[in-house]
Amino acid sequence: MPFVTGDVIPSGDPEWPFKVVFKRGDEIVSEWYVDTQESGEEQILTVLQRAAEEDDDEEEDEDEG
Repeated sequence: MPFVTGDVIPSGDPEWPFKVVFKRGDEIVSEWYVDTQESGEEQILTVLQRAAEEDDDEEEDEDEG
């Protein structure tokens, strides 16, 4: 299975100059526009942190059941 990557890239849109793009191999699985590269990088970290927290919650539920 290909790696999933998250990048902030130029969008070519003057109103939203960057976009966050998550890809699995060559397939785009999610993308959205952001106003700064820094904002996009912060959003990638937030998505990863939330995913890790949800995974921890699921493991706790499995342990209880």
